[in-house]
Amino acid sequence: MRMSATFLIVAALLGSAVAACAGPSRQFSAVMQGAAEMPPFPVVLSDETGFVTGFESPPIDPSADYRDLVARADPTDPKAFIVSWLGGACDKDASLTFKRGQDVYVLNVAVHNGIGLFGGCTALGVPREVRIVTSSPIPIDTIVAAGHT
Repeated sequence: MRMSATFLIVAALLGSAVAACAGPSRQFSAVMQGAAEMPPFPVVLSDETGFVTGFESPPIDPSADYRDLVARADPTDPKAFIVSWLGGACDKDASLTFKRGQDVYVLNVAVHNGIGLFGGCTALGVPREVRIVTSSPIPIDTIVAAGHT
């Protein structure tokens, strides 16, 4: 009986230590402002790495290629990177999750669509971009951007 009580206490302590290391996800939010005819676009980032210190919507870079979801280095700050993609006119909002993977960081992007006027939507590509700032530089080739945009 004494052995099983000791085992339960040790198991509980180990479980607490593992949960403390994983830590809770921190939430960040930003609102993208587009062209005057486009409504504001809310974006939420869940950081499971503990490295994110800032999250914002920078001005759209007219020279960037928005065809694919991509994470690229911020040329102005080694502790920041920019995530961009081509969205649609009926997109309602987006949620991003940043977490550690096996030898990489995974940034998952999920865009949620609204219902367009009369059930349809204008076939219009809308550039989307967010800037993520971290507590220390993360090599851009270790960030894998994936998701449904």
